[in-house]
Amino acid sequence: MSKKNILIVIIAILFIGAGAYYFYQVKAPAQVNQQGEEQNNEGEQPSQEEVVLTPAEKELRDKVLELVGMANEGKTDEALTGYLALLKDNPTDLMLLNNIADLYSDKSDWANSEKYYKLLITAHPDFIQGYRMLAYLYQYRFNDDEVKIKALMDSGLKATNNNADLLNWMIAYYQGKDEGEKALPYSQMLADQLNKK
Repeated sequence: MSKKNILIVIIAILFIGAGAYYFYQVKAPAQVNQQGEEQNNEGEQPSQEEVVLTPAEKELRDKVLELVGMANEGKTDEALTGYLALLKDNPTDLMLLNNIADLYSDKSDWANSEKYYKLLITAHPDFIQGYRMLAYLYQYRFNDDEVKIKALMDSGLKATNNNADLLNWMIAYYQGKDEGEKALPYSQMLADQLNKK
């Protein structure tokens, strides 16, 4: 193993360790006490901010959930038709765009899946999962198109202020291709981000 590859492995291990420490010590999920109440690490009650949906938003969510059930029953064409109909009046709805892209992917319609994932991240540039799903599509269905993957993820990193999840995705992507040297800039961005905290 070359010195460069050993360095990359050491850096990756350090990042994983720092990320795990950050997650478990700083961003640890809330715990439930014996009375069934959520508490954070300090034992305090979380804020009770609740998202209140308008009647129109609630109606849309109910229709989407009904279509999700339909898709889960194997009625994917009917669900897709329903999603597309709802999208006409709700062209930037995150759940609709995501579900449409997912259904097209399930149907092996890669071009339409790409189209709707692109619409999704255009409408919601901070939606991390959209970048990941589109990158996986490019990786596994578009013959590992590195140019598209890099352009997509670099734009996602710019839009999300170097999101750690996207940085880790790129590091893993290049390490999986045994091209660790291409992962180094992303490793450095992740290190810089972790050092700020």
